[in-house]
Amino acid sequence: MRPRDIPHTLAKQLGAVYALLILCILIRPVGLGANEGFSYYGNYKLTIIPYAAAFVLYAYGLWKTSEAIGAKTYSAKAIMFSLRAMAIFLVGLVVTPSDLIDGWHTVFGASLFALQLVISIFIAGWLMRRRLTIGLTLVEFLAGLLSFYYLPKTHGALLESQALFQIAFGVLLLAYLHYFLSHHSLNNPRHDKNFHVTPL
Repeated sequence: MRPRDIPHTLAKQLGAVYALLILCILIRPVGLGANEGFSYYGNYKLTIIPYAAAFVLYAYGLWKTSEAIGAKTYSAKAIMFSLRAMAIFLVGLVVTPSDLIDGWHTVFGASLFALQLVISIFIAGWLMRRRLTIGLTLVEFLAGLLSFYYLPKTHGALLESQALFQIAFGVLLLAYLHYFLSHHSLNNPRHDKNFHVTPL
């Protein structure tokens, strides 16, 4: 995969992921109010296939993106290993259904969201300080707070807050990859030393 093709390929994969998750919601719309997040759809026969396919496809996309990025600079290494860890957490969510192995499922889910927020802060605060990345990171933070608030409740908007978080992270990641892979290289030492985008 050519570096400049990475954002386009990942965008198509994310589109397919969102489509599969929307299919889950259409099959069992009651999940919107069940306050179990997307994990709800991993517990039912009718939705477990599109649910698993979405998470595995997302994991595959992140892993292939990490391979294309490479790791010749500290920044590239941080992004690469973070994307691979996210891929592992996504697969972990699939193989640990919340109604059977809730403890591990929670660990994988919390680790995924925490790492995504950390890498977003890293991008918005250090590598690409622009209004877009800062705004999307703030959206992630607020959506994360909402998810934390709804998590212990019986009813709520856990799925909606998770969806908002994931959409914000996806857009931020695509914007970052598109900008730097179109104009520079994540494996260029200049990327670490002195090239940082200031706020617009």
